[in-house]
Amino acid sequence: MTTRAVKNPDDLKLLKVYLEQRKRPFTVEVTDGRSRSGEQNRLAFRWYSEIAEQTGEDREEVRAQCKLKFGIPILRHDSEAFRATYDKVIKPLDYEEKIKFIRFTEMPVTSLMKVEQMSRYMDEVFRHHAGFGIVLTVPEDRFAFDPEKQRRAA
Repeated sequence: MTTRAVKNPDDLKLLKVYLEQRKRPFTVEVTDGRSRSGEQNRLAFRWYSEIAEQTGEDREEVRAQCKLKFGIPILRHDSEAFRATYDKVIKPLDYEEKIKFIRFTEMPVTSLMKVEQMSRYMDEVFRHHAGFGIVLTVPEDRFAFDPEKQRRAA
């Protein structure tokens, strides 16, 4: 299966060329949004490590807990297919069994998310853990006004 993100007119032109070259018949599926960014992914894993260091928990346990507590509700809300499958297969399990299932099967949760969903997930993870006094890295806002940068550029 081929996946292509179309972010600008040039991407759309390349996709058109690709599709014109394909042997027919084939099926095309279009999904709004784009997959989570590498930047989001790196920050999430950094946060799992920071949470683990500050709580004494295992990083993979923290990751599974975050997926269950914050990621699954987002996917259940946004995807009827995910909700139906999750509710049938995993929802009947008790909490500890869910954590084990998520952890040891590497159940895809955040990897299924688009950028906007991953942003909601990260906001929830941050808010929840900050409420317990856990300090998480906050990346510099690349787009924020910085008078010092403005002064140097002038």
